Amino acid sequence: MNTDLPLIKFNPKLPELSKNEEAVLKLLIEAGELMAPLYREQEKQAKLISKEEIEEAAKSDSSILSPYTAVRKIDGKLVATPYHVIYAELLKPIAEKLNKAGDLTENKEFGRFLRLQVKALLDGSYDDAVIAGLQMKPYILDISIGPVEHFDDQLFYSKAAYQCWVGVVDEEGTKKLNNYKKIILSARKGGLILGERIENYENVQAKVDNVILFSGLMAKTKFVGVNLPMNLKLVEEYGSEVTIFNQANDSRVQEQILPTFDKIFSPIFKEEFTTEDLRRGSLRYVALHELAHNYLYYKNAPKNLKDLLHCIYELTATLLGMRIAGSLLLQDVITSKQLESMIIAFICRSFDLIEKNKNNKFMVNYATGGAIFINFMIESGALKQKDGMALPNFMKIFVSLNELSYILERLLSLGTREDAEAFIKKYGQVNKFA
Repeated sequence: MNTDLPLIKFNPKLPELSKNEEAVLKLLIEAGELMAPLYREQEKQAKLISKEEIEEAAKSDSSILSPYTAVRKIDGKLVATPYHVIYAELLKPIAEKLNKAGDLTENKEFGRFLRLQVKALLDGSYDDAVIAGLQMKPYILDISIGPVEHFDDQLFYSKAAYQCWVGVVDEEGTKKLNNYKKIILSARKGGLILGERIENYENVQAKVDNVILFSGLMAKTKFVGVNLPMNLKLVEEYGSEVTIFNQANDSRVQEQILPTFDKIFSPIFKEEFTTEDLRRGSLRYVALHELAHNYLYYKNAPKNLKDLLHCIYELTATLLGMRIAGSLLLQDVITSKQLESMIIAFICRSFDLIEKNKNNKFMVNYATGGAIFINFMIESGALKQKDGMALPNFMKIFVSLNELSYILERLLSLGTREDAEAFIKKYGQVNKFA
């Protein structure tokens, strides 16, 4: 297999599966592998078309801005072609694998879900597949496949990129995550910022996967957690689902968090936190980040903040998740040390993204969010630098992140693009870091 393809295979320890489940899982993995060359082709199709050209063309053809069309310039004119048409040949073998899995599985509901996934890939009926996934009873095998996340679209944050994950549900981890969910999604209903917002807390599902495969965009981003669907109308009517990936978290800790931790903290400070502390801290803050998204579905935010939405939205979710972690602390679900580990993991993640942003702008929204956090903490005195080392004051950090979280949420609920731009200009400069 081409090692240059956007494909990551993990090797998790899996629970005992039936012969039927093993056979179905094999087909799901094969389908996921085929998504990698499709995503690579999608990347090639993306041409350098200016934002102004797209906006002008969209006035006469709204499909230009559809999440599910490829836009190309043909004879000087922008033409939008549905994904299921332009990528039909690459989608056929994926559909065949999924159909075989749907026919083979002994779980009839899962089989129906897989066949709806096939239909979506081949005719563009994506919402039907999403709804089926949200309404399906929990099952040990897990797959998400198709054009989903809008992360690749740096102009309008609207185009969906092909991706896939395949995993086996971690039942113990899922139970813990759902215990968090019950507390988190009841902790803040009385103290929300005003603003028209989607609220569907009763229909939030949550699971933890032992992930076997990331393909397409997921292999490129290596997300530790996701909250889907992207379509807020579907969220409002059918709810959402949070998925956390154990092995992706382990990879992030080894590749990003631990090297940064060793670099920016003093030997004495590092003695207070083990690798396991940081691993769990990373997993917890991501889980709370994804759950916190459910409080932040402000309907007017995309229109008001435009291209700056993603940076503000993602950082707000992280900070709100840590704020609400206070509820877990008060109920003795987590300890002060565990909360501190979450903060340290996020500080390391932020510094790592800031450093990488110097040479690679792919994660620029996350890097800018990290810079906002670090700069705000430095300005408040919650985080100091001495002799190249970071000196955190956890009490001040928690107070400061509460203040920052409130400011950011006001931007989401009531702010304009000009407001967001001014705030990012003040706190989001990443080049100042050595």
